[in-house]
Amino acid sequence: MASYLSCCLAPSLRLLLRTGLIFLNLTSQACHEASLCIIFQRISITVRDREGLRRDVDALIEALEGTNSFRYIQQITIKGALRLKSKKNEGYATRTPYLAYTGLSEILDEEPISYNGMYAVYDESVIEKSSEEDMAWAPMVNLLQAQLPLKDLVYDCQSQFPPSLLTTLHEQHPQCRLHHLTFKFRTLFWGVPYPYEMELATSPSLYRVKAICAQRDSDGDDDFNLDAIMELTTGLAPNIKEVVILHFFPGGSGRSRRPLGTFQGLPGFTHGKKGSLKSLSLKGCTRLRTPTVVQNWARHIDFTGLQHLTLGGYLDSTGCGLSGETMEWLAQTQSFPQVKTLGVWLTRDDLWLERPRYSEQAVSFFRSFDSLEQLSIDGPIDSKILDNVLYHHGQTLRKLSFRPYEDNLSMSNARERLDIPFRFTKDRVLQIEAQCPVLEELAIPVKRNNSSASEAEIYRCFGTMKRLRSLFLILDCSDWRIYRDPAYARDFDEEDQKLVDREHFPFFKRGNLKEAFINCAVDETLANSIWKVVSENKSGRQLERLKLWPTGAGEYGNSTGPAHTFACLARHLARSWLFERVPRDDTDDFTVRELGRETRKALNEGDAGYLNYGHNPEIWEVFRALWPAKKGSKDFSDDWSGVPL
Repeated sequence: MASYLSCCLAPSLRLLLRTGLIFLNLTSQACHEASLCIIFQRISITVRDREGLRRDVDALIEALEGTNSFRYIQQITIKGALRLKSKKNEGYATRTPYLAYTGLSEILDEEPISYNGMYAVYDESVIEKSSEEDMAWAPMVNLLQAQLPLKDLVYDCQSQFPPSLLTTLHEQHPQCRLHHLTFKFRTLFWGVPYPYEMELATSPSLYRVKAICAQRDSDGDDDFNLDAIMELTTGLAPNIKEVVILHFFPGGSGRSRRPLGTFQGLPGFTHGKKGSLKSLSLKGCTRLRTPTVVQNWARHIDFTGLQHLTLGGYLDSTGCGLSGETMEWLAQTQSFPQVKTLGVWLTRDDLWLERPRYSEQAVSFFRSFDSLEQLSIDGPIDSKILDNVLYHHGQTLRKLSFRPYEDNLSMSNARERLDIPFRFTKDRVLQIEAQCPVLEELAIPVKRNNSSASEAEIYRCFGTMKRLRSLFLILDCSDWRIYRDPAYARDFDEEDQKLVDREHFPFFKRGNLKEAFINCAVDETLANSIWKVVSENKSGRQLERLKLWPTGAGEYGNSTGPAHTFACLARHLARSWLFERVPRDDTDDFTVRELGRETRKALNEGDAGYLNYGHNPEIWEVFRALWPAKKGSKDFSDDWSGVPL
């Protein structure tokens, strides 16, 4: 049973083995039953090959039979890939997603996806019933033929969903919801889809789909998956309620200049009929700068039934968000009476034209929703937008996230950009506290200011949020005023007034560089001091979780960054941390760990050679002015330290 637990349980439940929950049966039969229920309620199986799948499922069935635990299984998740032969996509050079390469996937709790990577729609022929690949899934078929109270089957496997498993699902578990997280039509390019693709797509079990969609793939073939999925939502898939679209702009897809083809439509589709979804998420390279995409969706689904809506881009996708024009169209033509969870990425879309009504359009958009409970806004915001959001939704918000940013292009429409990302001051934090009385989770940037008393005061303000239990602080180390505010001038001493790195920043002073180093240097000591200030000043319920993410070092409001030496050093200094309180009433103990540690160390090792032999001497000199070499230190990594509050 222990061997089964190590490979088949959901990762979050493997902790139970370490904490001894599995051994509670030593104390009482009631504890024994309770522990089995928790352990087997959600099962996760990672598929790698045919023999490994059989071995893992056999171990699972043995454990279930030995503990009489089939009755507890409510959800099975299948991950990995059952590869019996090479696939077309495997021939492409793989690109590590940015979030994975930098370790941000762990910090931001986001799935690492390369929206600009190589991608082929028609990567293989459609799986056939009773084929070798289909028969390889026999162990999973055997498991599903058992008497299970199965409610959800989550398919997150890169292999095609096997016909034998679909048949078993229909026959043995007709009420089970299928969550297909790698959904894709492969034969739309040739007209009518292959029969099994239609059987799967119109299955009464299909409840949720997540699909990659593009206008054209890396081979230059048109991709009609988005059109097909929109048609499925009108009733062809009778029970589909949740849709996630990952909009790709695949590498090489722009080589073909021919016009996009016309989708022929799915068999049985009725024009003018609308479906009803509970959740719609459009992510990635979404083309939401014009209303066309949401207008197409509005022709297929009734927005009044939505409860969860995500519209926008992805991390650092400053041009893929909702424009003012699109927000205005949605506000004027659509109604969202049931939406309680909203996530949006915004863009000014002013590269070629002035957009003076952007704030007004954003305000009307957020006003079109009633009493949101969860809200996430990434992108350009200002005081007018913030004031209206808090006034209109603050009383009901339980989860709130802000990540303001602006386009870093220095010129737009023949004008110099002066937009600076919105800054949350002490007064703004207190405004959130006053207008969001039931807020439990908050993600918000705090401008680093050399660990000064004024910076500490902002952290202290979070303690006044009585219901707050989870706090994610984006420690903003950027300073866009240096480049974009003509009136901004720091009063440094004579030495720190000297310019450095003139090649990249003719306006950059030694004092600016010193502050950049101090602000991005977040070690465990500084992180602990932030945790202490927030938690010791906390009123109401205790803070359960604090996440710290230093970011923005070297960002000054233009499209170029400082010399590579600074980037290497900043990567080493800027460390992210997670504090979690031990869930007991009789203690104030907490745990702390660095997030993305292994990835950071790997990047630091790659940077070491450059720093040893090819670094910028001016930047290195400023670093050493702050942190001289210590006696006995092996290199600079032993010499630096964060500045506590």
